[in-house]
Amino acid sequence: MSSRSQSISPALAAHRAALRRTAVDGGDLAYLDLGPTAGAPVLLVHGIPTSSWLYRSIAPRLAASGLRAIAPDLLGFGASDKPAGRDTYSVRRQADRLVALLDAREIPAATFVVHDAGGPWSFEVFDAHPDRVAGIVVLNTTAYADGFEPPRDIKALGGPTGPAMLRLMRTPMGRRLVHQMISGFTYRGKSLGAEATEAHWIALREGGTVALRAFAQDIVSFVAEFERYSEALRRLDVPAALIWGAEDPVLQPQRLVHQFARDLRIAPANVHVLEKASHFLQEDRPDAIAELIIRFVSEHAAAPPTSTHTTSRGTS
Repeated sequence: MSSRSQSISPALAAHRAALRRTAVDGGDLAYLDLGPTAGAPVLLVHGIPTSSWLYRSIAPRLAASGLRAIAPDLLGFGASDKPAGRDTYSVRRQADRLVALLDAREIPAATFVVHDAGGPWSFEVFDAHPDRVAGIVVLNTTAYADGFEPPRDIKALGGPTGPAMLRLMRTPMGRRLVHQMISGFTYRGKSLGAEATEAHWIALREGGTVALRAFAQDIVSFVAEFERYSEALRRLDVPAALIWGAEDPVLQPQRLVHQFARDLRIAPANVHVLEKASHFLQEDRPDAIAELIIRFVSEHAAAPPTSTHTTSRGTS
């Protein structure tokens, strides 16, 4: 652990101690792999500026139910390496790292649980490698220009003031700013404890500002791919469910839920709009989300077959 990471809470220290690492394009990727190896695999994909920490209450619940819960820190986030270079964090390269992780764990296909920017990173996988998708659970993300307006802070991070804002985020004052930013997109709001956002600030202090700036700079090209992503969703023929925080001020359910339900052909029984939950619904309703994922995967996903997708990369 680096000297910058030593003064962290016991909960975050335990979370980081449980992470494994594997080599991917650009560096080492940290990830959780919990539960029986024979269990149906569930890939929990975070967005920005978060990490596997967002699933800290959900992944153990899935594992305890007999599922195999895999939660990566995408490169540039969480405890993963944070190399320089805007191109390092392209959507395509982040998607390729998800596939590399499945290869490293010898998993031919998984149920993808996708949130925020983790949606488009995963939609790239759906487009290029639909055979790796056993099922989909959509959480507050988008593949549609209708109903999406990037938050003001993200736009600013990609503009001329972005470097100064990100330098501030790496200071002790940044801890409060990151907490305010994330808690402002939860239903819990001011009642959300500072420890809930600690991991995200520490990752930025350790260099995660590079990935966040790259994402913000590329937001226009990101949105330009939405038509391709929605087409990829329509082509898939896998079970799908939707779990949405009803109070999300940016990704509003009344504008997006029906589009995902239509394109993924989700049965009404598998569409869940959760009250008292906002954009970071994992902080608001972790127990409800875990139970819904367990029920969905148990009903619709079988244990994984023997893999033919392998790699020689190490997986310590």
